[in-house]
Amino acid sequence: MARADLHYALVLDREIYDASRVDPTLLDPVIRPAGPLPGPARPFTVVREYQGPQGGYTEQFVLSDPDGRELYRSQVRVVQLSGEMFNDRFATTVRALQLHDYGEHQATFYIDDAEAGSIPVFIEAARGGHPKVALEETLSKALTKGEILWLEVPQPPAPRQSWRDRKKPVRSAHHQAVWFVYEGGKVYVLNGPQEQQVPGLPSAERVTIIARSKDHRSEVARVPAQVRLVDPSEEVWDRVVKTALTKRLNLPDLQQAADRWRETCALIELTPALREIAADDRAAAPTAAAPAEAAAPAAAQKPAEDDIKVEAEIDQATYDKLIAEGKSERMARAKAKAAYVRQAKERIRAEREAS
Repeated sequence: MARADLHYALVLDREIYDASRVDPTLLDPVIRPAGPLPGPARPFTVVREYQGPQGGYTEQFVLSDPDGRELYRSQVRVVQLSGEMFNDRFATTVRALQLHDYGEHQATFYIDDAEAGSIPVFIEAARGGHPKVALEETLSKALTKGEILWLEVPQPPAPRQSWRDRKKPVRSAHHQAVWFVYEGGKVYVLNGPQEQQVPGLPSAERVTIIARSKDHRSEVARVPAQVRLVDPSEEVWDRVVKTALTKRLNLPDLQQAADRWRETCALIELTPALREIAADDRAAAPTAAAPAEAAAPAAAQKPAEDDIKVEAEIDQATYDKLIAEGKSERMARAKAKAAYVRQAKERIRAEREAS
């Protein structure tokens, strides 16, 4: 009896699969755990292509752990192949799988009860499964690699002297780039003459730290932080200043800089309030997910847009929002490109209807 062959197969996270259809460079064949193991996996997609004589075949796949124990067996389905000159692709999303370790798993594919082939399946290393952990890693990476960050410092409302002032926008915050020292999960900024002077920083109770990716120049984290003035008598003053001397470029008075800073500058300690961001994310998650589920049937009824071709670019607002939520740069870029394409197609479709 003629048999079909497995020509191509991948097992990968569903979001990565969807993103790679917009930008193929983002394809990464891994399953992502929903949290620390043992525990559930995020939804993932099993993609495979068969080649064989035209006709119908029964098809099934099995996922096994590193010890060969069966974790998942798909339902038997009938697939129709187009002929030996064609590769027919099929994709199945698996939404319920319990993982026990990070070792190399295996997917085995069967056609008409005969093994057609198998591939390794990789599990992405866990990031802790907690919003605070993801955000902390993102912020720490950006601050460790970066040389400057941006501060958003609340400002008191300026008094309005005349009717002309009423037309001017009220400046509620001051934004400024600063050089800094990052140590022990805290940010230290020297503020004073001949260095950097940030209006309102020494007297502020809270500010916002805005970190940008050194590689992509885009915002990757926006985190509130508590402000504290470090007393020059504290041990942390000498330790941070010693590090600052190696980071501050083009110092005209390298030998005297530490004494000058002690006399004229304030050392500001900024403690990121990561727990607050994580708590907000957890509280918002159920509400944010519900509309997406409700909108799915309506989205499926939209007219086909295959005739509208749009070159994918990054929608910066979407990218910044996803990074702030703790998404990886890879996923944020992919979703931001998908958002740009979707918005562009909607705009083009609206223009066509208007004309």
